[in-house]
Amino acid sequence: MVEALLPIADRVWLYPRDDDDNKLQPNVGVIIAGGQTVLVDAGNSPRTARRLLNALDAIQAPPVRYVIYTHHHWDHVFGAMVYGATTVGHDLCRKTLIEMAGKPWSHAYIQEEIQRTPAREAGLRALARAIEDWRHFRIIIPEITLSHLLRLHLDDVTVEIRHVGGQHAADSVVVQVIEARTLFVADCYYPPPAHQRRPDSALDAELIAALVKDDIEIYIDGHGSPRTRDEFARLTQEGRSTNGCG
Repeated sequence: MVEALLPIADRVWLYPRDDDDNKLQPNVGVIIAGGQTVLVDAGNSPRTARRLLNALDAIQAPPVRYVIYTHHHWDHVFGAMVYGATTVGHDLCRKTLIEMAGKPWSHAYIQEEIQRTPAREAGLRALARAIEDWRHFRIIIPEITLSHLLRLHLDDVTVEIRHVGGQHAADSVVVQVIEARTLFVADCYYPPPAHQRRPDSALDAELIAALVKDDIEIYIDGHGSPRTRDEFARLTQEGRSTNGCG
């Protein structure tokens, strides 16, 4: 696992995904402005979150003020309890995480879920590996929610959070750092989660096309490398299968 932040643009860094797909640790965006740090997603576990905090300390980043959830899937939100920060997500994200928080999370419960829904086995086993100790684990519910659009103004940097939905998760939002011409798209254009896919499931070409804009130069998804605008636009033709967890 890479332990250092990757510079992306002015005021924007990336805590890169784990190259081991079995670990299901996606990219986490880092925005530093106005004497505060904003994270785009929380990491897949408290262990990953602690590593990210160490990486932030290495560049003397200010405290984490906000954590923006791009959607509710566990690999994007289960690290949030470590930061002590205000969490932001879509209305549907809040509703779903409240339901998830009511589950009796434990290794035994995960085994029961695998028995109930064998198609989810790969993702659930990754979850079991990610969380070391369920005794003190908590799902952090979004404190600030949006239905369509929300802007955070951090001195001279504007962070725009916009609901786009999509087949991967109905609560998906994208996060644009306006001045840095960077867009975090997370998993919004991916196929449905693995256990919900059909043989004809593919990337959402219509959503990809809608996200291609002249004022965006860098696109960052949840489980891939950063792309230029042209590289991102070409995904509409590639029809490439992309890993993503549900």
